[in-house]
Amino acid sequence: MNNTVTFYKTNSAHILIIDDNALVLRNMKVLLDDKYSVSVAASATQAYMAMEKRKPNLILLDYEMPEMNGKDLYIKLKQDEAYKDIPIVFLTSAADADIVQRLLSLRPAGYILKPVNAINLMSVIEDVLRG
Repeated sequence: MNNTVTFYKTNSAHILIIDDNALVLRNMKVLLDDKYSVSVAASATQAYMAMEKRKPNLILLDYEMPEMNGKDLYIKLKQDEAYKDIPIVFLTSAADADIVQRLLSLRPAGYILKPVNAINLMSVIEDVLRG
């Protein structure tokens, strides 16, 4: 008899959501939890701790955060051999064309405007995970 406890959904992608807003983290986790294994982090430090435990298949990253902003964390992750191949989708409430252009110049896997639309979120995630 196997008494092993499984903490992760074995047949689903692991998504790490990084956002300094606890309400955004909770709401997105609820939206994604049925289909994916989801971890959340409120800062770059927490994100690295989460990734040490389990490397994600996809990162949803808030572009505007206080400790280390999303742009700087994105650049750091893309320079890190262990994490450079993880697709990153930016989350942003900035609909300003200049900000969106700067965001896209980093060449993320995508971006999603906040407040997040559940159908759009699922569509972007599916597209990115399909490659």
